[in-house]
Amino acid sequence: MLEQFNTSTVLFLNDILRHHYFLTRVVQGLADNAFARGAPVFIPLLVIWFSDEKRRGRILSGLIGVCLATGGSVIVQRFLHIGTRPFLDPNLHLYLLNGEFADNWYHSNSFPSDTAALFFSLSTVVFLQWRAAGLVAYTWSLLINVCRMAIGFHYPTDVLAGIALGVGVVYLFSDIPRLTDFLQGFMERSKSRMPWINALLAMFIADAYTLFLASRGFVHFAQLLLARH
Repeated sequence: MLEQFNTSTVLFLNDILRHHYFLTRVVQGLADNAFARGAPVFIPLLVIWFSDEKRRGRILSGLIGVCLATGGSVIVQRFLHIGTRPFLDPNLHLYLLNGEFADNWYHSNSFPSDTAALFFSLSTVVFLQWRAAGLVAYTWSLLINVCRMAIGFHYPTDVLAGIALGVGVVYLFSDIPRLTDFLQGFMERSKSRMPWINALLAMFIADAYTLFLASRGFVHFAQLLLARH
């Protein structure tokens, strides 16, 4: 039943692309272009950060949740093979936007969606501080993940699991008063170091835009070093 729901949804969305060239290019741009998919989520986050100093502790506690949710989804994808990406399944006969794409993909596991975990966790951070912008971020994140289902990156259950992980972990961390109070106090004591903190935030956002590819590269490099010893 669940497998039928997964495959029928992906096939339905993919079949729409098969017959609409312009829509296909739009979907590919939203699914693949880091700036296009990230701007409606990251810009409100930066606006909140720079417009209200009293919210920075809560934002930092939420970003800790973002890192844990996204990192958890990546770990599950890498070490627990639960589901294969739809476009790698020859039985589905999906319309691939790039015929060589499947040969260049770096791992085959699709569950849970790390993109859904990242974008919905970030949207939750925004929502908890600015409801209207958060609703826009949630809607945009859903659209991005529907596009990624249409081109065969994920099944609906992959996305739903990523949503549950991302939203749940951020809500959990936002409900720890001691953590938010500690972080807010730290921010108030660190006003002289704000340029450095803002620079670190910029680096975090730049890496998050690419689903933490740079951070993953460092982890992979560390694994290679440890393997040699």
